[in-house]
Amino acid sequence: TMEKGDFGEVLVAFYFLLCADEIRGKENKEYSKFSVPMEKWIDSLNGVDDDEDGDVNMDTNPDEEMAHDEGTATVPMDVDDSKRQSTKRGGEDKTKPTAGVETRGARKAARMNEERKRSDVKNIDFNAIQICRNHLRGYASDWTSLCDQTFLRNIFDAGVGFYVFAGCATIDCVFSLVAKDAGGAVVGYIPLFVSVKSHDDFTEAAATTECHQMHRKADDARPEFGALSLLVIFGAERKGADTKCLDKSCVEQLCLGHCVEAVLRIPRNDRFGLSNVFASMTSDRDEMTEILASHCFVGYENAKVGVESGNPEKEYASKSLRKSCRKTTQEDIPLDMLTL
Repeated sequence: TMEKGDFGEVLVAFYFLLCADEIRGKENKEYSKFSVPMEKWIDSLNGVDDDEDGDVNMDTNPDEEMAHDEGTATVPMDVDDSKRQSTKRGGEDKTKPTAGVETRGARKAARMNEERKRSDVKNIDFNAIQICRNHLRGYASDWTSLCDQTFLRNIFDAGVGFYVFAGCATIDCVFSLVAKDAGGAVVGYIPLFVSVKSHDDFTEAAATTECHQMHRKADDARPEFGALSLLVIFGAERKGADTKCLDKSCVEQLCLGHCVEAVLRIPRNDRFGLSNVFASMTSDRDEMTEILASHCFVGYENAKVGVESGNPEKEYASKSLRKSCRKTTQEDIPLDMLTL
């Protein structure tokens, strides 16, 4: 079960599933396949008709990928080349590589193999038809286990995502994405970390800060095929554009093995009516009770404004209360009841 304050997370997860189900309904009415293309899922999340845009071209040059691969987690090679074992034979010093150098060679080969696999990634799919709660706390401080390929494969194949344990910092939900080559063969799995903020107003600066926190945790976990850290702002008014919006360019970066951060704003009056459901949790009567219980604080603001500019108490109180209400569309407030 979910905590009362987590209802926004439930609605966002439901929004994810509904958007994916829209695509399944168009492409596979028999529901014989549950996974959906990531690009089309992103379009659905943003309320964009997938027929309006063309497909993303994933055919890239591996050399260009290496040059652009700034966000990819790589294995550090900090072996000291100067460590060698010397032996004297016939007055001459002979050297031979130590085990550390051999280990470095093995690491280099493993890294080249990872890079080759990442260069094979051409498509990414999303697959979830239900979501549950993972109460285990092993990933509280370290997300390495959430990036494990076997773990991600299991939850992808099961078609599930999960809410993290109550009180978990930074993220609220986790899903698994699959990376495929041009022929449709599975190359690996990519974690999708989701943080949900249900606020009337959430600035771009605040969104950037939240994204950076998720990105650092994801990057520290060194995911093999990158990761997507997604901040979802639910029920807030759109005010300008975020610098890192969730779009198809995120898929291109994921195909290069990058750790990507992005912002998705689910607006009020979404096409599924979920934001209206969230707003209706507080009835008009409950909201009026909150306002009346807080009348002394409104009175203080009114008195302050009255000293500064004549007698605009009633006008200021109207604006102040409407700004403080959970339902910002509410216009009629019985201000006479708040006269001190």
